[in-house]
This record gives sequence, structure tokens and C-alpha cells, in this order.
Amino acid sequence: MKQDIIEKALFSLQAKKRKAENEYRQQMAPLYADQSFADLEKRYTKLMIENAQKECLGEVPNKEEQQKLEKEILARKKSAHIPESPNYSCKICKDTGYVNGEMCKCLKQEISKVLLAGSGFEKLENFDNSIKTSGNLAPYFEKMRQWCNSQFTKNLIFISGPTGVGKTHLLRCMANELIENGKVVKIVTAFKLNQDFKEFGKTQSEEFLNKYLSCEVLFIDDLGTEPLYKNVTLECLYLIINERKMRKLPLVITSNLDMADLVERYDERITSRIADRESSITINLVGDDRRIKNQKK
Repeated sequence: MKQDIIEKALFSLQAKKRKAENEYRQQMAPLYADQSFADLEKRYTKLMIENAQKECLGEVPNKEEQQKLEKEILARKKSAHIPESPNYSCKICKDTGYVNGEMCKCLKQEISKVLLAGSGFEKLENFDNSIKTSGNLAPYFEKMRQWCNSQFTKNLIFISGPTGVGKTHLLRCMANELIENGKVVKIVTAFKLNQDFKEFGKTQSEEFLNKYLSCEVLFIDDLGTEPLYKNVTLECLYLIINERKMRKLPLVITSNLDMADLVERYDERITSRIADRESSITINLVGDDRRIKNQKK
């Protein structure tokens, strides 16, 4: 994952952290105006530091007195109707983005937002609402929700069907569910992906491909609508699909093409990787164009 993407995500979290702490300082202002409370906190902070130093030196800390002072502080806050700590957006990492040196779920969610910014997929969908309105497609939506909450033993999903049947809507539901689960998600149209393939063909800069190999879950929307660049599209597409399957990184593809069309447009190598029954799930959505139906209402 590129460092600048992580830094943008961290910047967003830090802004939330500052906001929560500033609000908390304002709540605490009346208590700090009370000298007896200020003195109580000073005694607690001093004792906490002394106990930490004793532990480092192998001496016995005065934990009993520390706990007693802590209870007094909490009691004073409670009587003043002030919460015990700032209202951080993430209670796990307190908006720092890391827990025990590992990325927190909230940081991964922010990274996904950065990756989605400007992609045209910032607006995602909710499975609960979509299943209620998906009619005969509801079983497919439910199946994909289960997959999003699985261990991804089958790590490639190929969703085909005619225009307007609901492929991209299902993709948006899946992306939303995965982001809520703390996965780093990237969505790209086949056209935009192919533009990066073209740039890679010109420059051989791995930057154009690495972003599709480093995210936890990659979605490619509308495969088959992109132009084919000689000696570039097929090789790069196979590289992305094969590398992600080898690394067991989930990949979701939507397309108007069926398997026969895929073989004709691309080649046997790409189609066989997509259709591999051991590691892939293929879904064919059928029905009327929902967008036209909605326009008529």
C-alpha cells in the first residue's frame, strides 16, 4: 500500500481524534476550574509516573493508591455528567489507527474511502435494503453477503448478466459490507484499469499495477467494455487475475459477457482462471433492465 494513501487516511482519523479531544476539553473545563479536582488529577498523574518507573526498576508499585485516585476522578466526572474519556469515533484504537502495531479496522475503512474517492463508486449500497427490493435476485444478494463474511476459500467472484440487471448494485453492496468488516477495498472500472495497463505498457512502471495487487479486495466493474490494446490488455489482465489468485486475495469481476464470450474476447488462460471451480464462484444474473423500469415509475 502506497504511503501517501495511508497518510491521507491517517490525516482523516487524526482530525476526528482532535475533534473528540477538543470537545472533551470543553466538557472538562468546569471541573478543571475546581482547584480540588485539578490537584486530584496532578496527584494521580504523578503517582502513575512513579509506579511506571518502579515497574521498570523491578520495584513494587503502589497500585492500590493509584486505583483509589482513579476511582475518585471517575466519581467526580460522573457527578458532573461528564463521560470517562473522549468520544472517539473508534473505541478500539482511540482514532490512532493502530492496535499493537497492526492497522485498526477503522484505518482500513479510511484507506478504502481514499481509494474510492474520485472512482465514481463513493456511493455504496446496503445489503439489508437491497435484498428487500431485489425480487428474484434476493438469493444471489444473500449468497454474496455470506461470502463477504466468509474466509474467502473461493477468492474470485465472477458476476455476469445483461445491462441494468443489478451487477454493479450488487458490487456496491459487497464493497460496503467488506469495508464495514474492515477490509481495504478498491473498485475500478474495466476502462480505467485498461488505461493503467496502457500506461504500464509505455513506462513499465510497476506503480500502475501494484495498486491492484496490494489492496485486500479488488472489484473490476464491466469487464469487456474496455478497448483491447495489443500485447498489453491480455498480459496485464492475466497478471492481475493470476497474481491475486496465487496470493489468495479476493477479486470480484462484473461483466456483460458470459464464459463463451470471455474465451472469444480474451483467451483460454484468462477464462480458465476466472472459471476455475476450485477457487471461483460464477453468478449469472438474469432479468429486465431495472434502470429502465425505475425511469418509467
